[in-house]
Amino acid sequence: MDEPTAQTQTSGVSVSYDADGTRVVSRLLPANEHGKRLQWVHRFPDAIEHFYSPRSMNEDLPLFAGNLELTDEENAVYDARVTYRWAPRPWIAVHGTRPAASDDLAWFEATSTATGMWATAPGITITLTNGTIPAPPEEASDPDEADVSVDRRIDAELGDGRQLDAVTCLMPNGWPTVSGTGICDPHDLAHTWYGRTTAEGDGWRAEFDRTRAASPDTFRELQERGGCLFTHTVRLTRIDGSSFNSKQALGALDRIRLGLALALGRRTSCVLPVGLSAGTAVWALWRSQRVDRYSSTASHWLDDTTAASQVAEIVGKTLDFTQDATAHEVLAQAVGYYVAGLNDVDVELQANTAVSGLQLLSYYRFVTVGPHTHRQWKALQPTQGPTEWELRQLLTAIGISTPVPAHFAHLQAVQQRLAAKNAHFDGLGTVVKMRNVATHPTKDQPAAYSAQEWTEAGLLASYWFGLSLLELIGYRGKIAAILQTRPRWPGELRHGPWSPSVPAGTWAAGGPADT
Repeated sequence: MDEPTAQTQTSGVSVSYDADGTRVVSRLLPANEHGKRLQWVHRFPDAIEHFYSPRSMNEDLPLFAGNLELTDEENAVYDARVTYRWAPRPWIAVHGTRPAASDDLAWFEATSTATGMWATAPGITITLTNGTIPAPPEEASDPDEADVSVDRRIDAELGDGRQLDAVTCLMPNGWPTVSGTGICDPHDLAHTWYGRTTAEGDGWRAEFDRTRAASPDTFRELQERGGCLFTHTVRLTRIDGSSFNSKQALGALDRIRLGLALALGRRTSCVLPVGLSAGTAVWALWRSQRVDRYSSTASHWLDDTTAASQVAEIVGKTLDFTQDATAHEVLAQAVGYYVAGLNDVDVELQANTAVSGLQLLSYYRFVTVGPHTHRQWKALQPTQGPTEWELRQLLTAIGISTPVPAHFAHLQAVQQRLAAKNAHFDGLGTVVKMRNVATHPTKDQPAAYSAQEWTEAGLLASYWFGLSLLELIGYRGKIAAILQTRPRWPGELRHGPWSPSVPAGTWAAGGPADT
């Protein structure tokens, strides 16, 4: 617009527009002790709003109330409520009632005799008005009692996803950061915070907005209580502004999920996607997805002072890397090993999962991508210690040296015991030897390692594995300086071992921070 325009809101906030259309929000602050009044101004965009408004910690989210049909029943209309439930795990639940029908007995007999080990969650059919997704109810009250009731997990796709301008989602248990770009509450323009992270890759733009309710105190409470909360709203668009379909969007969201898992060291996802066309909600997917409880201990790559740029680069690089189907498959399997080792296994198996993941990456790097054929690769391997050799090829190529950190006293003790048997092992050799003994124990050589020894072996192997994943996708940013002799301070960062600023052969876990 050529001339700035302005309007005054009841809150005392004045809104005008620059010549390029950028909104300018200003407010005249109360006079200070010297009688001067300062004007507070920002040009922040509105925070992303989702079709389903997040609730408080561990509070289920109502999605629908009204009549619907289940796809595995014919002509059976339920008065039902659909809810996103957190417990015992995140899932989409339908609870409904209906009067009994004359053919119910035949249907129950048919379903009770079904065979097979797999059960498929039914979909639902809901009548849409003008092709728009039905607005969620304020509360998820139970329907009235009737002859037949149902309480089941469902998967449902609603509406028409053939031509979308944007998809918005909710993200549970994200990450705290003070390093995002500025956004404001669209219902209270005077309230701003630095909460937006923007990732771009493969032609997609993904914006993650930390919600107003997700303060640093909220994340501390999430960790202390082991709770669940939608901490971010997400918007997916094409960088060039072009339209796309729901299948393309779901493919991109799945790849974003991998990037988030690598960045956070645990599972989260962009759930309850809703597709928009010209601002109208025309498509939605209600599907259960696994989400881990919030934890900051596994998020060791991230630093609060720069987490926004770290997550943005990791997610963007993941989108670029996974354009290739084989690369996508390899990364999905490797991230599966990585997240499982950090969250799902006892300390005795953390090193095992990391070693298996590193073997996968080594084979991908040197055989799938090249320069070797499978036969050449096998011919190069030594008869003794082929696993250690495979891993050493990968870590050496990345630039990681592999001593046992001096303050890993328990792992140092294992290394010394091995050396007493006329064998020389560095950190990698020690970890692989422990893994081999645990995988193939004998009477003469049982896997007799303490929990502390396994813990340090798992920490070190997982760190190498995570670094290898970051290098694989082309990440070039800094990472938090962890595995040091003392707890790190916020802002202590270091370059990855592949950085040109790191002299070859000098990078090792527990080394000094760059800043």
